[in-house]
Formats: sequence, structure tokens, C-alpha cells
Amino acid sequence: MKNSLLENIFSVKKVVNHIILKIFFVKFKFKANRKRLKGKPFGLIVDTTMLCNNNCSFCWRFNYPEYLKNCNKKYPKKSMDFNTFKKIIDDACQYDSIKWFTCSGPMGEPLLNDEIEKFYEYAYNKNHFSSITINTNGLAIDKKNISKLLNSINEFSISVDSVDEETYFKIHGNKNLSKVINNIKKLVEYKKQYGAIADIIVRFTENKFNKGQIDNFINFFKDLGVDGVNYCLEHSFAGGGSAAVKSQEGKLVCRHPNEIVNFNFLGNLTTCCLNWHLTPVFGNIENKTIKQMWESREKQSWNNIKRFNEIPCKNCSGAENLINGEIRSKRIKFTK
Repeated sequence: MKNSLLENIFSVKKVVNHIILKIFFVKFKFKANRKRLKGKPFGLIVDTTMLCNNNCSFCWRFNYPEYLKNCNKKYPKKSMDFNTFKKIIDDACQYDSIKWFTCSGPMGEPLLNDEIEKFYEYAYNKNHFSSITINTNGLAIDKKNISKLLNSINEFSISVDSVDEETYFKIHGNKNLSKVINNIKKLVEYKKQYGAIADIIVRFTENKFNKGQIDNFINFFKDLGVDGVNYCLEHSFAGGGSAAVKSQEGKLVCRHPNEIVNFNFLGNLTTCCLNWHLTPVFGNIENKTIKQMWESREKQSWNNIKRFNEIPCKNCSGAENLINGEIRSKRIKFTK
């Protein structure tokens, strides 16, 4: 009887050990099969359109009208389609390091892509990204399904920059401030009534037009009921603006080339979120994987050597906000 009991105990122990060993090897195999990218980039930016409904003073569209005219002629298809977007997202989700995602890039206004709600829903439903964001000028919010957007995005950021109509016009090139504010109210009211995963944030980029207005701006939007304000100083937009001194030190500490995977609206892997020049590019998602493009000899050479003397880095302040000991950006969160 005693021997039989011992045999049963040893038999159960053997089975348990076998199961534990199997689980270990499955986990090991899973990790071994996970793809890794050189440098372990943390972010993904997919610029989905070159359409825009503003003409901002700091933007390339305002400063280089001839280039904009040429782009409009050269690219009759001005927005990314869903199939191209899907390929990018599916490929990016193979990499553990890529946890932050946005559709906000340098070419245009993300809400002018007709399928933008579908894009964000798809990315959110992959259950891969820990942070999903958007930065918009807010003018087309009323044309979109805000329920889908507010429940597929963690941070819904709207660039407003001033609550003074004259100042807003000087910065954004249109007189639609009241419409933008009403659109933000719709977001706040929806969230209050139904709840949403998104933090509703308004953005204030300090420049020569709105200097000294930040306190009034904060108080206005705190009363309106948003979740917070993002404040930063204007910097040179890869040649699109003229506010910041183009600093070699800023370029050296800039994280974008090595830590963020960027795609333009054509599906090309490019350099950074400030590259409105659409060059250089390192391949297209239609015929290459992210890994092939990101780790290519051309991309690595550009990251480490060529970029310091070439567009867009040549005309950019890089990470100017990270140096000189100056606080150039901050988040003001409001308690409810």
C-alpha cells in the first residue's frame, strides 16, 4: 500500500515536471521567435495624409508655397489607404519595443484622412500599443465619429495656441477659432456623458504671436473641462519655421532617427516626424519589411553619418528642447 502511494506521488510529480518543462520551452521558443529591431525603437509614426485645412505660420506649407504646389501636382493620391496602413501596423506589432503610436506627421492634418477612425480602431484592437496618440488642429472634429476616436486613442491633443481670435489667425491662417473651441466642447461633453479612454489635451506652442498668453490659455481650458495643457516653445520645423537656432548639439541628442519608426503617407519608411521633404526614404512597406528598411545599410549610414549634413536634419534644430538647461516643454494636468 505504501509503495503504491509512493509510486502515485512520483508519477504525479513526473507529470507536473513535464508540464513545467513544456511551458518553459514554449515560452523560450516564443521569445526566440519574436522579432527585434536594431536599437529597440519605442515609437511608430504613420503620417496618413498631405491634406491640411490650416496654413500655420511655422509650417512648411506656409513658408514654401511652391513646394506645396509641386507636391499637389506630383501626388494626386494625397492620403494613405487602409491596406497600406494595415501592413505597417501588422508588421510593427511584431516588435516588443514599439509601444507608442500616432498618425500625426509633418505632411498634413490627420483628421482629413477619410478612414482615420478605422485606422485608429485597427491599431487599438491589436492590443499591442501601450500609448496611442493624435495631434490635430481640431477643425474637422465635428466631421468625425468622436466616439470611435476617443475610445481608440489614449491622448487626444488639439493644437490651439491662443484663445485670442486675432492671435489665432496670425498663427493658424484662418478665423475658425470659435469652431475649434466648439469642437473641443463636443469632445468634453461626450466624455462627461459616456466616458472615454482618451485624455483631452490642448496644445500651446509659444511663439512671437502668443508670447505672454499662456496663463489666460490655461485658465480658459481648465474652465472648459479638458484634461490638461501641453506647453512647448516653438522650434525650427526642419526649415519650416525660423524660431530656433539650429544647433549641432540638438542634432546629436535628437532621438528620432534611432528610436522612432516613421512612415510617410506614401508608405515609405523615412527619417523623422519633421521630414516634410519626403526624402530620403529607405524603402516602401509594399515590398519590404520594417526590419529590412530599418536595419538597412542606407538607413544606418544616414543615422550615424550623413544626416548631420543633409536634409531634413541640416535645417532642423533637432532636440533643441532637450539642451541648454531650458524648460521648453511641460504638461499641466487638471484634477477633476
